[in-house]
Amino acid sequence: MKRRNVMILAALIAVVTLTSCSKGQASKEVAQTDAVITTPVYVSDVKTGTIIEYHRFGGTVTAKDSVTILPDAAGKIASVLVEEGDVVKKDQVIATVDPSRAGQTYNLSPVKSTLDGTVTSVNASYGDTVSQATPVAIVQTLDNLEISFNVIEKFVNIVNKGNKAIVTFDAFPDEEFSATITYTSPTLDTNTRSRSVKAKLDKADDRIIAGMYARLNVITEEKNNVIVIPYSAVSVTNSGSFVYIIKDGQAFKTDVEIGIRQGSDAEVLSGLKVGDKLVTRGQTLLSDGANVRIINN
Repeated sequence: MKRRNVMILAALIAVVTLTSCSKGQASKEVAQTDAVITTPVYVSDVKTGTIIEYHRFGGTVTAKDSVTILPDAAGKIASVLVEEGDVVKKDQVIATVDPSRAGQTYNLSPVKSTLDGTVTSVNASYGDTVSQATPVAIVQTLDNLEISFNVIEKFVNIVNKGNKAIVTFDAFPDEEFSATITYTSPTLDTNTRSRSVKAKLDKADDRIIAGMYARLNVITEEKNNVIVIPYSAVSVTNSGSFVYIIKDGQAFKTDVEIGIRQGSDAEVLSGLKVGDKLVTRGQTLLSDGANVRIINN
């Protein structure tokens, strides 16, 4: 009888133990189910700003006024009176030509500069035989420089006289110079399918000399008071572009239309408004309606 009672008691203890374990396991599972999974993200408030669209071109610094000096008579060079770098005045004699022929003697014919400027090239030497089409020298006005470059046919409608440009030179890589487009050719070069364009620095700088290579960012459009966001926040698919914005601790996928891009920034034409909290980092781990934890507050 005692043995039977002991067995019954042991069975009751086992049942109670199993029941307790089951309840503990269930409680743990409930706790795990109730835990909210959140994704850490960085956000920023959507604001308005200014954005600029520009196109890059390469050009060369040239003298606005440049003339090739030709002799008035054919013959042999009797003297060259200038060197490269000399400053000359209009009508100054820079060389002479002896037009004499066998059995005939003529006075020397002067070769005159037709421009106030600097001699940048001397193409004739004493004794050279020249015609009236032979270049003797080149004279340029080096205090009136411009930047010459070509624009391919694709962009001729957006690069126009009056456009502003930001210019850099290899000699001064850390400096930017402002310039304005002053001339656009009325025709295209049929060989290169491009238009000749010229720009002038808004402020003359003695350090800039003819022959320098220039890099131009020509501003084709500027918008103020538009919504500007980091382009890295935008996800692009075949069906369009979207971002994530945060509301009440959740991320919501929002379609956006992108306009001008400038460097790392982009204009938003539709889909966002000022004050929206935009996810700028961590968006690749999100899905629509995901719970988030903002970590840059």
